[in-house]
Amino acid sequence: MISLWFLSYCFPRFKLHLRSKHGDGKTVNKNVSSLPPNKTVVDVFADFLRYLMGCAATYIQEREAGGIQLWNSLKDEIHFVLSHPNGWEGKEQSQMRQAVIKAGLVQNSPSGHDRISFVTEGEASLHFAIEGGILSQAKEVSQSWDCLLKLF
Repeated sequence: MISLWFLSYCFPRFKLHLRSKHGDGKTVNKNVSSLPPNKTVVDVFADFLRYLMGCAATYIQEREAGGIQLWNSLKDEIHFVLSHPNGWEGKEQSQMRQAVIKAGLVQNSPSGHDRISFVTEGEASLHFAIEGGILSQAKEVSQSWDCLLKLF
């Protein structure tokens, strides 16, 4: 069971335990709260992913028409896309992949690994902006300014 303390205080910070202990990461790690006793960052991340998956399953099963059948038809085909800071590469992605496997979301096999993708937070933000129409709105504003500037 995930405690309210974990969700409100530790969750926003536990991902920082994945950061490198060298370079820029060494100063960040000094300010990060410790993990629960006898838990690694992979354990904590796996617990959180398992919790999120359970919440998603419950929501779909209870709120969608034919939700139980829908969930059962999709749960083994879900493709997980995890975002991470722009500087993270192999080591951090490997730990995130281990957490997904430990959470039981995919099998530890080539086909299971194929259901996990990584995207940088920068890429994720860009896709969010495109999907939300933010970029097209910015283009309209820019074109409006261009028209106004031509008047002067």
